Amino acid sequence: MYYKITNKDSDVYKQLYVLRKKEQNIEESNKKMVKELVGQDFTHFIGKAGQQNYERVTQYSGFEFKHPEKLPPKVWVLDKQYGDKGGYVPNRRTKAGREMLEKLRTLPHSSIIDVFTILECEMSGRFAFPYVEIGKDDVIVLYMSDRYDDVLSKNKDIIEITKREFEEINV
Repeated sequence: MYYKITNKDSDVYKQLYVLRKKEQNIEESNKKMVKELVGQDFTHFIGKAGQQNYERVTQYSGFEFKHPEKLPPKVWVLDKQYGDKGGYVPNRRTKAGREMLEKLRTLPHSSIIDVFTILECEMSGRFAFPYVEIGKDDVIVLYMSDRYDDVLSKNKDIIEITKREFEEINV
């Protein structure tokens, strides 16, 4: 189900706005840290992009480097799944590789639990990852599984909208 929140004075708006801004800052900061950490330019990454995961920011686990011949073999190794495409992951057999893996895993992140807590929804069983974004005119758009419609419809500040309206706001 698609929703919007326009009342900037409401608690739910303020909390989701602060959360999403924090996540956007983490995303930008992590991009810079990853570039410094891996020490080489890459064209693609292996991992989970965006907020559609438990940590709500991009998670990096490997890369397609521009100059793989310059990689230290103690840190990077061809990935079994993506190696045919030039994908490298940290070499878990070496101390240097394990350290790189740990640094990638411990990059700052957010939590899916924060969204459920703010919306006062119970996170249990199967669900679709919530999507929260600050759209046009600072309107917050939200996508949640329809199983939460009963809970969300009780909050007068959370307004159900069509997919079309959602897409118009979320530019």
